Amino acid sequence: MVTSLQVVTFGFVGLLGVASFLLLLLRTRYGTGIARAVDRFLRAVSTRGNFSWLDWRLVLLVCGAAYAAVIAFDLTYGLFACSGKGPSDILGLLASGRAVLNGKDPFTVSDCGGSLDVPYGLAAVVIDVIGSPGGVIGIAAVWGLVALALIPLTWVLAGPDRRYVTLVVASSLLFLPLVSAQIDGASNALVPTAVLVTVVLARRKDAVASAVGGFLATGRFPTVFPMLGGAGQFRQRVLSIALVIAVFAAVTAASYATWGSSFLTPVFLSQVTRRSFSLNLYGLLGQRNWLPAGDGVAIVQAALTVAVVVAVWWKGTTVLGATAITLTGVALVTQFLSFNILVWLLPVVLLGARARWWLWGIALIGTVNYDIAYPYWGVDAGIWGPYDLLGVALTVLLLGLFVDLWRQELGQGNREVGLTTS
Repeated sequence: MVTSLQVVTFGFVGLLGVASFLLLLLRTRYGTGIARAVDRFLRAVSTRGNFSWLDWRLVLLVCGAAYAAVIAFDLTYGLFACSGKGPSDILGLLASGRAVLNGKDPFTVSDCGGSLDVPYGLAAVVIDVIGSPGGVIGIAAVWGLVALALIPLTWVLAGPDRRYVTLVVASSLLFLPLVSAQIDGASNALVPTAVLVTVVLARRKDAVASAVGGFLATGRFPTVFPMLGGAGQFRQRVLSIALVIAVFAAVTAASYATWGSSFLTPVFLSQVTRRSFSLNLYGLLGQRNWLPAGDGVAIVQAALTVAVVVAVWWKGTTVLGATAITLTGVALVTQFLSFNILVWLLPVVLLGARARWWLWGIALIGTVNYDIAYPYWGVDAGIWGPYDLLGVALTVLLLGLFVDLWRQELGQGNREVGLTTS
């Protein structure tokens, strides 16, 4: 039975999906009439068309209000509380932050009467520490700020088309619905936020960007791969990559020296071999028990990821292009592609109209699979066909985006087209 909350949720997601589709359609020959109608409407209500009245602060305010409204609703109806169905992610992050303040282990914490392994590294734990004095509200707020930072960062990097591109991000199914629905979505937004922060910093000084990127990559360890891919296009490419690796390794070594296996296992080992479910092709293979046992798949996955990083370092021509290719490659080969991980791909919107269409399709398929096919048809009804088909479709779209980004990157030559680090 569909509840009123589900009706509201699906209605909101549906409206955003339509809005993002129309935004993309505006930039095609089919959207000429729509663009003229929008322009006439804007001139009628503001005397100025083409969104010239809009800036990132207004978009940030609207998105921030929507995020706060969802959090307030969740708090009011006790959705963050222990419900008997397992641990609560937000309470786990709160416990992790408080554990540091109390001199305890932040990677294995008590949560809802049991124990929870926290799969986020030191950069994420620092954010938990900042938010933990405010309790659940503090954790929700600090991670909300991390996610919402994507709005001004997009504005800074999008160039002359910043109004349009910022609206595309704000209306994406991979942004507001994802980061506000559960705290794991907001915490995963650290990955695209870290990537864009590094790109902004690289405009002034490679060393600072590389050091900051290496530290932020410890929040979710796969972030180090796009950091390396992007740093390969900095002015001092060898030094930049070396610095990313050095900072990442130093922070990781210090964490291991302090907490040992309680850090290493949840943050690295358990994530590499995780197979609970996946929205890409691995979902079908896992559901049919077609994946071989052991670490062979993880080894192949690691080799492919390293190959992508080496390829973008060798052949890449732009910082964001190399970063986006690496992020897409990670999404393709990972054994565990959750819906929340798809937020990592948001920097793709900065790479042109074709990339945005690929991303819109990925967002739509991922949303339908995660919100409907997996929980209702699969888990509840035992009908796994739609989940399998959507997993294949998402993999095809990711592969299409990967190939298209490569073609665009190689076609850039030595031109950065607004994405330079200088």
